[in-house]
Amino acid sequence: MKHLLLLLCAATLHASDGKLIVTYLGMPEHGLAIVVQTPSGKTWMIDTGHQSDKYDAGRDTIEPFLKARGITQLDGIAISHPHGDHYGGALWLLDHLPVKTFVDTGYSARGLALAYSRIRQHAQERGAKYITATEGDTLDFGPELTVEVLSPPKQMHNTDTDPAKITEHGLLNTNSLFLRLQHGKNVFFFPGDAYGTGQRYVLEHTSPERLKATVVTAPHHGFNTHPEFVTATKPKFAIASCLAFYAGSEVPSPGDKLKDQFEPLGTKVFVTAWNGNIEITSDGVDVTAKTEREGK
Repeated sequence: MKHLLLLLCAATLHASDGKLIVTYLGMPEHGLAIVVQTPSGKTWMIDTGHQSDKYDAGRDTIEPFLKARGITQLDGIAISHPHGDHYGGALWLLDHLPVKTFVDTGYSARGLALAYSRIRQHAQERGAKYITATEGDTLDFGPELTVEVLSPPKQMHNTDTDPAKITEHGLLNTNSLFLRLQHGKNVFFFPGDAYGTGQRYVLEHTSPERLKATVVTAPHHGFNTHPEFVTATKPKFAIASCLAFYAGSEVPSPGDKLKDQFEPLGTKVFVTAWNGNIEITSDGVDVTAKTEREGK
């Protein structure tokens, strides 16, 4: 028991020794869940994975990961958009850990499910401060980090478009919370499932120098990462949270597509299906990567 406590204390200290640690959690079901441990010791979740009859990302993956590192509360949960593979674990976390802040875009147009509206309300009932964040807003992840929202705009993308031209699924994806996090010289992009209009909007409304990135989370799990976005960001690392195979997909895994897109630029590609948990550490000058498995 004493040895376990020492390990937990060491893990907590490691997360607050001036470094930023971003961990992409490997999960048995399709989804995205990212743990952000800040230099000042705060912990945020960006998305919370999937929930089904057999699996709850909050219960089965996220909470065990946090406990193993001595993390007993969350300073915030930021949900990129109201799709179950991104918010599925949130209810468990809200019910079993103190959560100080709950962030989303405030999306209320076509396609918003009652189940997600209830989670948004439940977060407030559990004592979390609810914040809506859209283009131009910033989030407080701590004094060492600058976290900016690049999309969606306050009026949202395409909500007045003829439903025959854009599905509800597409509306939710393209209005994903698109975050730019900067730690010293290192820039991380967290675009949720933004594709189409969402990626184009960021490319058109962000200066070229601010599009250069160190670490990029592949938009839409790697299925729809635009070539222009790849070229504009040209990161050191690109990371996809996805499965190894999707029935009916044009590729065995979007990871293969990402490798084709990013590796010619010198980018190292990591995929949760191949690598398991992917831990990126930033000291403000450089970044390093550690994975559970070697992968492809």
